[in-house]
Amino acid sequence: MSKLKTGPSIYIPTDKNIFDALQHKKVTHSELVLFLRGRGILVSSSTSKDALIEKISSLTLSYSDFNWIGKLLENPNRKDKTTHSKLKGEIEDSQIQAACSAVKANLTAIGDDSVKVTKSGDTTTLTVSYVDHDFTKTEMRQRTLKTCEIKLEKGKDGVVMKLPSTKKAKEVSETLKKAVQAQVIKATGNELEEFSISLQSITDAECRSEFFDSLIRNVPGFEFDNVSSVDVYHLEQEEKDELDEDDTVEARLASYINKAALAGEGVLDSTEFKQLHKRGFYIYKIIWTAIDSAHEGPKVEFEARFGRPDLCTEFMYTVRGLYPYNSRTVEYNVTRKAATPYENEKYNVSLRDASEKALAKTIEAYDKKV
Repeated sequence: MSKLKTGPSIYIPTDKNIFDALQHKKVTHSELVLFLRGRGILVSSSTSKDALIEKISSLTLSYSDFNWIGKLLENPNRKDKTTHSKLKGEIEDSQIQAACSAVKANLTAIGDDSVKVTKSGDTTTLTVSYVDHDFTKTEMRQRTLKTCEIKLEKGKDGVVMKLPSTKKAKEVSETLKKAVQAQVIKATGNELEEFSISLQSITDAECRSEFFDSLIRNVPGFEFDNVSSVDVYHLEQEEKDELDEDDTVEARLASYINKAALAGEGVLDSTEFKQLHKRGFYIYKIIWTAIDSAHEGPKVEFEARFGRPDLCTEFMYTVRGLYPYNSRTVEYNVTRKAATPYENEKYNVSLRDASEKALAKTIEAYDKKV
């Protein structure tokens, strides 16, 4: 099907659209004051935000003004969680490039996506710029320009595919996997083996929790510090639908709950967590800190979770931030700061390696148990 060529759409926000957009918490009081003063309207810094918004909404705004509002509503610091998968087998650089070119041609032909393919060393990056639609938001926040990067790192035993855990990235990555598979089959006739972190085949709740316990304590180059938050899940089983008359109130209550969240220092050692764990709840999301073993290395806060807690699939992880070491006070700062792109890449590789080792250890323990 040929791409339908049309002109640019015309969208003029109403006063109500502008009013709703400026009510957002990202729009600061000082930005509104500066805007009005730039239009030659003198307002006091003590004027309420609502009054400023009402005044701006009543004005005739230009295209550049609409862009100004759009930039105020953007979240450039938003960082999506990372996930990865592997394609194991003999894969040539030419096959990866051909697959990326095929995906690029497909995306640009059927939509307005902008796609760029770059290569640096053994890493090929597919960058997709697209418009994300969310009709649950107010009019001026429904369309957001986003970018996702899918990296293919060529190694000895195949390709590691790293991507953000967004719907768009998953769709593109699935298309890219099929394209790489097709190129390899066309050239060699061999099929590739796909690998991803999943506990779907492990039905034991204790083993599922042990995966996270192994992960947080064995991140390469880090010393485990503390767990600050844990989310647990419980699969309802038919044999537990009917409760005995002698069951306690706690047992009856637990039978109706399938999710729980616990936060605070030393969560794994708390009585509440141990009680839930004994009743068949297992961890599906965890936030913890670990100390970089490098000299005066920072304390790093990590997060790992399964997007589908019932199946324990769609594994993802992220570096939430760093607590730098203060040599003057000989303590870690209490204020968390964002990781640099280099630190984020470095620590994500450590999380990736730790998660794969934790999975292998969990599968081995489960096989012995059954």
